[in-house]
Amino acid sequence: MTKSKALIAYVALGLALITLAGCTQPPAEVEQAVQVGLKAPAFTLPDLSGQQVTLDQFKGKVVMLEFWATWCGPCRMTMPLMESIQKEFGDNLILLTINLQEPMDVVRDYVRAENVHSRVLLDEEGSVGLLYGTDSIPLQILIDKQGIVRFIQAGFGPGTPSQLRGEIKRLIAG
Repeated sequence: MTKSKALIAYVALGLALITLAGCTQPPAEVEQAVQVGLKAPAFTLPDLSGQQVTLDQFKGKVVMLEFWATWCGPCRMTMPLMESIQKEFGDNLILLTINLQEPMDVVRDYVRAENVHSRVLLDEEGSVGLLYGTDSIPLQILIDKQGIVRFIQAGFGPGTPSQLRGEIKRLIAG
């Protein structure tokens, strides 16, 4: 293998690993982030229209939180997939996409340009991201009808959509 082919192969491998792993952020400053089997931390965040949204208002529904940012390549790939999953489950699943630490105008422009239809919440200070331990994004968290965290998926891989679908079906049935 020539040096240029080896370099191309290493660069491609590196990009693939970044894509599959997710985008990293500075480590969370909380000792213990959200955990499966524990109550999901309550929060209130504004959506793009300025309306305040609380996690508690969706009690009795299965909720999927999707933490993301416009600069995160894997997040750009997962957003349409998460919207597709939400459409599949209709009213049985609430999808809340939580943008981390970006100004409203940047997020609004991205949402318009990419034709995003999900409910986008703004965590401009990153406080909710800290509560949920968003060291790596995209990060999906499934919360059951009683408000208990039942599944956490950091990063993105080829099996992520089917794994999320399976977990959501289980939570809706249970």
